[in-house]
Amino acid sequence: MIAPALLRDSGHPPVGSRGPRLATGVALWVWFGVAVLFLFSPIVTAVVYSFNAGVAGKQTSAFTGFSWDWYAQAVADPTIRQATQTSLVVAFWAAVIAVLLGTVLGFELARNPNRTVRRLLAALTYILLIVPDTVLGVSLLLFYTETRIPLSEFTLIAALTPPSISVVAFVIRARVLTLDPQLEDAASDLGASRLSTLRLVVLPQLGPAIAAAAIIAYTFAFDNVVIANFLSTPTVNVLTVYLYGTLQYGATPAVYATATLIFAATIVVLALAALLLRTTVRFRGRR
Repeated sequence: MIAPALLRDSGHPPVGSRGPRLATGVALWVWFGVAVLFLFSPIVTAVVYSFNAGVAGKQTSAFTGFSWDWYAQAVADPTIRQATQTSLVVAFWAAVIAVLLGTVLGFELARNPNRTVRRLLAALTYILLIVPDTVLGVSLLLFYTETRIPLSEFTLIAALTPPSISVVAFVIRARVLTLDPQLEDAASDLGASRLSTLRLVVLPQLGPAIAAAAIIAYTFAFDNVVIANFLSTPTVNVLTVYLYGTLQYGATPAVYATATLIFAATIVVLALAALLLRTTVRFRGRR
């Protein structure tokens, strides 16, 4: 009777409890491995088959040989280049607008003194986030048709911006809620105006959140295929819609090469962003 009591008092688990804990840990690691395998297997498959020689210019289920030719073909294809350029431009401006409006919206969601206004803004933001892309795409297409607004890059940017605004707003709101208001009060006591406090105190603290929100907004706008499919035209076509349409009629290995290049570019951008953030944190720490 003394040994169990000593074990409980010492904080160490009884010997008999290590078995279930070990089994739970192993089960969690197995589940994690299955989830990772399920998520990354399609990406690995696309990367591997981007080097597949194929047969007669078509992708095959069997790996027929290693080849770099499809990357050269993907880069040289004018349709792919034009679709990629349109996607980059549209996603960039959609992300810029989303960051500008979403930052203000997120700040108001956290700091607006009127509780009713905060709830109303939160409801509108949630609606932008949860409304299905199909509904948004059909509604915008009908709106542009009835108002006789021609489809262009501008209409596509306007269509892809609302979902990104809501994502940015929630990211900024989460960061604003963690800010220390005493720093702003101290700046005010030292004679700083509200604009100076915002520029010199608040925005530097929101910098990492704004950068993360910008990356997410850009990804949302670049990867959206549903809304873009409704609002694309033969002259204004984005890469996601082009790739989706190509897959319907038998994908060529160049499509897999294009997807691999986009994936590699995304990894490089994220790595550079992480390096920039780490360098900024170290620089501020030295100061």
